[in-house]
Amino acid sequence: GGNRLFKSYDQGDHWIASADLTKQVDRCKIEVMGVAGTKPQLSKNDGVSGFSTISAISESPVMPGVIWTGTDDGNLQVSRDGGATFTEVGKNIGGLPAGALIGANPYWISRIDASHFDAGGAYVAIDGHRSDDLKPYVFVTHDYGRTWTSASGNLPGYGNVQVVREDPRNRDLLYAGTEFGLFISVDAGKGWEKFMTGYPTVRTDDILVHPRDGDIIVASHGRSIYIADDITPLQQFTPALASQDAVLFDVRSAITYQNDPRTDVYVGGDKQFEGENPARGTAIHFYMKAGMPGEAKISVSDANGRALCETSVAATAGMHRVQWTLVSPLANAGAGRGGRGGAAPASDAPAAGTGPDMSCGGAGGGGGRGGGANAVTPGGYLVKLTVGGHEYTRTVQVLEDRWMHER
Repeated sequence: GGNRLFKSYDQGDHWIASADLTKQVDRCKIEVMGVAGTKPQLSKNDGVSGFSTISAISESPVMPGVIWTGTDDGNLQVSRDGGATFTEVGKNIGGLPAGALIGANPYWISRIDASHFDAGGAYVAIDGHRSDDLKPYVFVTHDYGRTWTSASGNLPGYGNVQVVREDPRNRDLLYAGTEFGLFISVDAGKGWEKFMTGYPTVRTDDILVHPRDGDIIVASHGRSIYIADDITPLQQFTPALASQDAVLFDVRSAITYQNDPRTDVYVGGDKQFEGENPARGTAIHFYMKAGMPGEAKISVSDANGRALCETSVAATAGMHRVQWTLVSPLANAGAGRGGRGGAAPASDAPAAGTGPDMSCGGAGGGGGRGGGANAVTPGGYLVKLTVGGHEYTRTVQVLEDRWMHER
């Protein structure tokens, strides 16, 4: 995007341009610090933040040819014919201050996210900080921009929105990056909660939901890239599930990764910078509508019904996470060495809810490295949740590290 939308069918050798999609503001006529653009200025165009360019592009993933564009001078346009023609629909948005999308210094379209479920649906975030307005503005349409409703919900009143994303698997699950952190909504924008324990209060510029793995990849403004591992329980969370007393979510497949020491030779001294790997194994998530007396027990068994690992957590309301590290106690381990498998509390669950992050068969006093253990083999396993006198089961696949064998 420039002032026009450009598209190429041959990997950039040739480009097709749309009409000018901006308000075509003449930057040489913009007033700067009280001085008209037609008069001599200390530095022509200095400080000008509106250059009439496209600031956001989104193509519908469900309907080819539906393309949305937003500009830094307040235009919001949609095409239904692959970019041949566009219709300006920003004027249909209510709930903004008068004149917010017009004038010499309009609010700009910070992000558009075309819906993964409706051909005519899209979310848009609008940024007014250049006009000293730091309120969050998120809107949604389901009819190609003819009508819009607010999806800002209870987002903090101070902190403009840089990016909004709709989850590709759950139409009610939204993510918003603001000037002061990352937020999620499980009800299509009616209510929002701050997300990710340990994520800094920092401007959040971009969000990507990994389409295969169900991770969230977040780009902050100056504090690196963060990944929230395995938010698949949020993707599975629906009003129907929320009404149940307890839910054991589908468990994401695990991989028995193997390390190759030949690839970890480094002689750069203190100049080595690297991020964290995800926790070994796979996370087991369950939800409870209300707290229950006693504990909730999670166990993992193999295809023959042999128990490999077991741990318990307080049966409190909310969403819980237990990490199965793929390490099982030895079959002949004595008391205190294998029994229940280690349970080592760590950080809070990454989902909106309560419950500690536990390690089942990890580095605690029971299984795992604490008392002699071995890794499970690839295959199918059974996960069981026992709480409130009821049992819930799911299967989980452990996959072989084929990449290691191919090297």
